[in-house]
Amino acid sequence: MKADRTVERVNELAGRIAEFTGVKLEKVEYVKEYGKMVLRIIISKEGGVSTEDCESVSRALSKKLDEADMIKGHYFLEVSSPGIGEEDIDKSTES
Repeated sequence: MKADRTVERVNELAGRIAEFTGVKLEKVEYVKEYGKMVLRIIISKEGGVSTEDCESVSRALSKKLDEADMIKGHYFLEVSSPGIGEEDIDKSTES
C-alpha cells in the first residue's frame, strides 16, 4: 500500500479512536527515519495531553492496526502531543 493511502486510512481510524478517548487528532505521519518506518500520531487536548492519553490512543490504535493488517512490514508507532509552539497545528495527511 502506498504511504499516502496508508496515512489516509490511519487518519480515519486514529480520528475515531482519538474522539472516543477524549482527545483531538492533530496529525498523522508515516515516514522513514534512519532506515526505519515510523507511524507518528500527534494528539491534543484542552488543558494538555497526559501520558495516559498517549498510552490509551497508542494501545487502542495498535490493536486496531494489527486487526486490520493495514500496514505491511515492521514500523514503530509513536503517539505524542504537539511540541511547544505547535498547539494549533492542522490535521495533515501528508507523508
